[in-house]
Amino acid sequence: MSNPSDIEQLDAPPPISAALRAKILADPNVAKMAAELEMELDEFVNTVGYYMNNPGVEPAFLVVSDENLKKMGVNPPSQEAIEANVRASVEAIKAGQAPSGFDDSRKKGVDLTGASGEAVKTRADGLDDALKKGRSNVKP
Repeated sequence: MSNPSDIEQLDAPPPISAALRAKILADPNVAKMAAELEMELDEFVNTVGYYMNNPGVEPAFLVVSDENLKKMGVNPPSQEAIEANVRASVEAIKAGQAPSGFDDSRKKGVDLTGASGEAVKTRADGLDDALKKGRSNVKP
């Protein structure tokens, strides 16, 4: 495998083996993708092959001068637009990482013991006994 710093200096990806080229070109969509990206077919195939041969390599970040962007018909963004985009991206990332109300740990249940540690008597305590007594007093 080549040194990543060597690859950064290349104008185009290095040629790939004939076997890998044939494997990539076997996909009928390859030519369509190259055309859609406005790339020469050979350059596109070499690029795909390079990343197949070097799966750990990250794609290069390309910087294009304002003059070249204008030549390509793209208006370069202003410094303010770039800053706004970066700030919006940071806020979106923060929002995506913020815990939702559903992630909060459950609150401890209510403790039904009094200060003495004994179970607190509620009005419902003994209700079953009262109902049983009431039923037994009913005359048929």
